Amino acid sequence: MTIRLIIIPDGISTTAVPPTENHRFRLIGTDDQNVATSYVMGGTPNLVTTNWGILYRQDLELNRTAYNQWDVEIPYAKDINDTGEWSWDFDTTGGTVKITQARQEVSRYPAGSAPDQQGAIAVDGNEVKGVEIVVPAMRVNVTYRYPEGAITLSQAKYLSDITGTVNNDSFLTFAPGQVLFLGARGGDGTNSESVVSYQFAMAANESGLNIGNIGGVDKEGWEVAWIRYQDTITVVEGDDKPTRVPQYVYVDRVYEQIPMAVSLGFG
Repeated sequence: MTIRLIIIPDGISTTAVPPTENHRFRLIGTDDQNVATSYVMGGTPNLVTTNWGILYRQDLELNRTAYNQWDVEIPYAKDINDTGEWSWDFDTTGGTVKITQARQEVSRYPAGSAPDQQGAIAVDGNEVKGVEIVVPAMRVNVTYRYPEGAITLSQAKYLSDITGTVNNDSFLTFAPGQVLFLGARGGDGTNSESVVSYQFAMAANESGLNIGNIGGVDKEGWEVAWIRYQDTITVVEGDDKPTRVPQYVYVDRVYEQIPMAVSLGFG
């Protein structure tokens, strides 16, 4: 029989002082207490985000109500149990990217005869060679210690499946479109709790960009903007100057988007 974990009607209760939240479920489909416990531990979050901040799972109570049915109650509170501890670190040393378009042209020489390239960088004939620059490339690593048996092979496979996805929700205080999930490392054992390290890369959303004579370009952090250039003639001091300038700007989505906080159980 398939095991199902169902949140019961009015199954969440809260208190403000001290901040707590109780979640109540009904588990159906097994008469084995160990199986039921493992299923609940893997199917419920170790922490929840509330109006009072992050609350951590404190306990798990199972009450058998029928042959293959259990009532489940999970309390959350501010205190962190040893197997609910988490830590994070960050790296903002940046990365490099090749760009073909400047944010702003500062000057050109000779001032009277150099054609206006509208910010195109290193134009050589019909090629815009561009240049490599340093850009913000914040990385965040979150390490979480789970209770024994909380991480299963199916969960590890799920983490593999959602690697290379971007948040469509607010996650770790970052707006939708800014967080790329790079993957996770961890393990589990029969006599030890699980430790999983999650890795993320962050990129800023941008709006109202001006690229050449094209304005109002909006781009989320992990979307890709690219430029199609055109050959034209610019008249400078009565002379025709071959010029290559932006003609169109395209913004493409290359990563699938998911509700990351729900998918990972934190954030």
